[in-house]
Amino acid sequence: MSVKHRPFHHQRPLAVFALFYGAGVWAGVSFAWQPWLGLCGMLLSVGMIILLPRLNQRRIGGFLCLALCLGYLLSGHAAHPFLPPEGEYRLEGIAAQDMQIREDGKVSGYLEDVSLQGEEGEYSLSRLYWTYVPEEENIFLPLEGQKISFQGYVYHPSGRTNPYGLDFRLFLLQKGVAAGVSGADEAVILSSPSRGAASLFYQARKALTRQIQLIFGEGSALPEALLVGVRENLPEEMTESFSKAGVAHILSVSGLHVALLAGALLFPLRSLLSPGKRFSVLALFLLGYLALLDFAAPAVRASILLLAANFRRVIRRAPDEMTILSAAFLLILLLRPLDLFSGSFILSFSAVLGIALYKEMICQKLFAGRKTSLLEGLAVTFSANLGVALPTIQLFHHLSLIGLLINPIVCVAFEFLLPAYAMVMILGCLYLPFGQILAVPLNFIGARFTEIISWIGELPFVSLQLPSLPAYIVIALVILLLLFSRYTLLSAKKRLIAGACIFAVSFGAWHGLHCRDVQYIQLNMGQADCALILDGKETWIIDTGEHGGDLSSYLQATGRKADKILLTHLHTDHCLGIRELLKDEIEIGAIYLPEGAESQDISDEAKQVMEEIRKREIPVFELAAGDTLESGRIRCLITWPYAETVHPGMEGNRYSMATLWDLDGVSLLSMSDVPGIFEEYAMQDADILKIAHHGSKNSTGENFLKAVSPALAICTSSADSPYHPHPETKERLAKSGVSVYNTGETGAVTLRMQDGSVLVTTFLKGGMDP
Repeated sequence: MSVKHRPFHHQRPLAVFALFYGAGVWAGVSFAWQPWLGLCGMLLSVGMIILLPRLNQRRIGGFLCLALCLGYLLSGHAAHPFLPPEGEYRLEGIAAQDMQIREDGKVSGYLEDVSLQGEEGEYSLSRLYWTYVPEEENIFLPLEGQKISFQGYVYHPSGRTNPYGLDFRLFLLQKGVAAGVSGADEAVILSSPSRGAASLFYQARKALTRQIQLIFGEGSALPEALLVGVRENLPEEMTESFSKAGVAHILSVSGLHVALLAGALLFPLRSLLSPGKRFSVLALFLLGYLALLDFAAPAVRASILLLAANFRRVIRRAPDEMTILSAAFLLILLLRPLDLFSGSFILSFSAVLGIALYKEMICQKLFAGRKTSLLEGLAVTFSANLGVALPTIQLFHHLSLIGLLINPIVCVAFEFLLPAYAMVMILGCLYLPFGQILAVPLNFIGARFTEIISWIGELPFVSLQLPSLPAYIVIALVILLLLFSRYTLLSAKKRLIAGACIFAVSFGAWHGLHCRDVQYIQLNMGQADCALILDGKETWIIDTGEHGGDLSSYLQATGRKADKILLTHLHTDHCLGIRELLKDEIEIGAIYLPEGAESQDISDEAKQVMEEIRKREIPVFELAAGDTLESGRIRCLITWPYAETVHPGMEGNRYSMATLWDLDGVSLLSMSDVPGIFEEYAMQDADILKIAHHGSKNSTGENFLKAVSPALAICTSSADSPYHPHPETKERLAKSGVSVYNTGETGAVTLRMQDGSVLVTTFLKGGMDP
């Protein structure tokens, strides 16, 4: 058998080993971690490798099993670190960066080398996430490197609790953070900023950023982002337009940036240094540049890939893209296994994988084997975009239709712009006036460049909004992509037949498994409220929580618009989440408020939300007891407030909207935050009760429960709340025999209405109860 027709796992064993290792990493995080299982698997694998003949297929299976178990053990260990008990502690630590004031008014940042002292004992952590609400008169903002002591509450970050929601725990773990602390009581600064290596590079980045601002003036935002990875000053409109145009990768320091800067460095050294010395110079340059960027993950991955490719030239072997990619994949995930779940990791490796799979084929099939610089650049762009298409849909729920066409042009322009920015920055650091003079024409070119991209990004139909695809569809599409790559040995006819069968089976299953039941989904928003009601393509929303990120993610991932939004009242924990829907351009059909909601005592933030809603010309209607809304299998009756009882300037909960729903024959009474003294006016017999005001002490009384007589109830509260639901409310519910689902414990609760019965699914516990 010729080398060309040998099985793939014989030609590139490292690629197959990397694939199984990645599968083990995924399993170690996605399933319950059992270290003994991984250890037993590794022992079995080593036994197979040692005892079986050299080329025996079973021995190959031993290596693959070893990769799987190793990935499982390393990722499981990284995903389940030691955590001190939650509670109050006295902490000492060093600020890892300057503390920042967020949009919500809180201060946030990271602490390093943290020691904790409390009733639970003494502990130490290498890194901690810190948030607190600053005092208005005296804002405490520690600087990077300062040692700080304060009193705070240490907590364990929660994972994903809603479908398509943010996994905050995994997000922090990827940054090397296992726990968080809130509060800054009795805070004191124990030392001035330290000057360790990390601090010196951080200060160097800040100094370089200031120098860029001096050189480029008003046009400094773009070179700051391209050269040192500082994106805070980029206009939000610019980043959105670049994303729509499919060229957002330009704004993040990644493979293209690293390759261009390294190429500019090595080009004049080609005739002066041997390949080995050029490799050493490249390694030192990349190490320094990565330290300057605080070892940003995309830049680290790009540097490893670049070093791997150049090392093959040092040993005078033709670089095999798939082997280089596999080696980089393994190296990164051995050091940081949780990066497998990072969007930037997935996109960067998908782009390089697309190039490895399709570049040669595109050159041969479309360009008849010609390899001019322009045609090869087009082949690289097309194959990279093909590689990232599926991850982009899954992660961001949109696909740029024009990005494939403009990316080659943008990359050519970028090949000039980035080195020019770097050169002007260096000259400006040597002699500021000279750099400022050279920056004038470069600012002009950069401004026109961004204007053109922004104009393209705002064109209609440049971006296609797409929902996330089910896992089996993703697997089918990946198989199809591999089937038509240059590594598949089947004939063109067999590929077409196999591809057609896979496509028909997978999309037929998608159509057959699509849920057609009416669904009620109570999202977990902590001490806030948000629920969805789904009937086919129709989507109703009851409140949007205080932070609507998970709600927006759900709508985007499922390809839905918000046909009707009922804001039960204008308290921040019920209405501010609509800001994320507006920001993410979720289409909103209409908004419904209770009678006189805007005339009550509401916050300035709620007023601003209503102003933004009206500015966008979204229809707003007021409802009172007796009004009804209906569509398809959904009918809503407003039971409170009565129009004649509403008075302006009152507390918002007093007139929050209570609703009785008929969901395909199942009745649900949603009580919002209606106080206990008004419950009797809103109560109706119902199968399901959405408990009022997170289960507060003065709501859900005995007479109310007898009148409603629900079979099950849903309560929304934080997992660590001692008073929601209140112990007395819990006792009343227990006496009435109602099954209670608390989102703080179960995560999102989904009710599916099937022929008058209800199927309950909880996101965290996963079980189903009829």
